[in-house]
Amino acid sequence: MMKKYLAKIFKSLGISIVAVILVTIGINASDHYNNLSESIVGKLILDEPKNFCPDDMVFILSDNGGFCIDKYEVSADPKCPYLNPDNQTMTKKNLDDPNCYPVSIAGAVPWRNISQIQAMTACAKAGKRLPTNEEWFLAALGTPDLHEGWSINDCHVASNWKTQPGLTGTGIKCVSSAGAYDMIGNVWEWVKGEIKDGVYKGNTLPSSGYIQAVDINGLPIESDDINPNLNYNEDYLWLKNKGIRGISRGGYWNNKSDAGLFSVYLVSRSSFSGAGVGFRCAK
Repeated sequence: MMKKYLAKIFKSLGISIVAVILVTIGINASDHYNNLSESIVGKLILDEPKNFCPDDMVFILSDNGGFCIDKYEVSADPKCPYLNPDNQTMTKKNLDDPNCYPVSIAGAVPWRNISQIQAMTACAKAGKRLPTNEEWFLAALGTPDLHEGWSINDCHVASNWKTQPGLTGTGIKCVSSAGAYDMIGNVWEWVKGEIKDGVYKGNTLPSSGYIQAVDINGLPIESDDINPNLNYNEDYLWLKNKGIRGISRGGYWNNKSDAGLFSVYLVSRSSFSGAGVGFRCAK
């Protein structure tokens, strides 16, 4: 009788321990899913050991675990009223259409004539968001940033593709280390963030000019209005130090060597839209 009694106790205790472990694993997996952790638990429970991102996005490792960013500059879905909006009103009609979503695909015209605020809305419709300045820079690292001699396979900064802007993914060499295309040139890309009177997150930015030094998030901290710096690929900073200005990065199809990994445009308000400014989304 005593042996049977002890066996029941150990059996019950074993079941309780297993239950506690399973609950703990479930909580742990849930916690790690949100920051895309590559923990063993996350891999076992979520069965996502290799690819945390949808097919139209790439994974970027960061200090917070990681995030996904669109592989290509955003285009308007074929169901949208306007595939290539040429003014802000057309963009608004796209955003108001419940069947219109931004898509990240190769061989499409980038969605332009969209303000920073509208780009935030477009990303939200797709269950995504605009990347921050820091995220954009991380995603762009490794993209070849040439200062001369551009071919059709390179980033589109000197009207070196067949059309302006070019179709997404045209420059087969214009790819970041993580696999994101066209982050330099073709169209400027809105990111989430703004500067106020030339100040970003408490730091005063230098005046417009060739970039001479940057911080760890790729924002200029020194500039020179005369001398380009090859260490920063002759990239350029445009800035208005009065009022609130949105942030766009990378350059467009005719900035030549001024475009690049470190290039930043801090001139337009968040309500501005233009033919040379597009975006991509993150999540």
